[in-house]
Amino acid sequence: MGVSHKNFLNYILGVAIVSGIARVALDYLSRMLDISPILYYCTFLIAFILEIVIIVFLIKKYKAVKGSLTLIDAIKTGVIIMGTIGLFYCSMAYVYDTYIDPDFVSNMTLKVTERFSPEQLDQVKENLKNQDTSKSYIGVIMYTIWFVFVGAVISLIAGSVYKTNKE
Repeated sequence: MGVSHKNFLNYILGVAIVSGIARVALDYLSRMLDISPILYYCTFLIAFILEIVIIVFLIKKYKAVKGSLTLIDAIKTGVIIMGTIGLFYCSMAYVYDTYIDPDFVSNMTLKVTERFSPEQLDQVKENLKNQDTSKSYIGVIMYTIWFVFVGAVISLIAGSVYKTNKE
């Protein structure tokens, strides 16, 4: 078609970067607005659904541009998308939880406990008091790997549906 394979991979990376920025903005905004825990965790579901839509859309577009699609092509697409989104999101969460609001996770845990299991509130407070509060960049790496794994699974499923059968 007129678009090279390399140019389309750059297009996918561009979409991934914009999606990563949008994911960071969604999470950062919900943290700054101090919304309820239910709404905060709903943003994860919303983002996940949008990420699936983006991966499927790009896999279909990849097939249309290239004229064929292999599972490797589909997995590359999902890994690029989710790896980039995961790196952006996990980096933001690390910076936010380490430098901007170190008590965010503890406060959110307490809000969830107060709402859904108030009889356990004293135990949760005790557990949080005894918890190691040091943060590590290793978490960024581990959660980014998790995003990549999820992207690979989503793209494997979508790629299986849209792959070109060789006759």
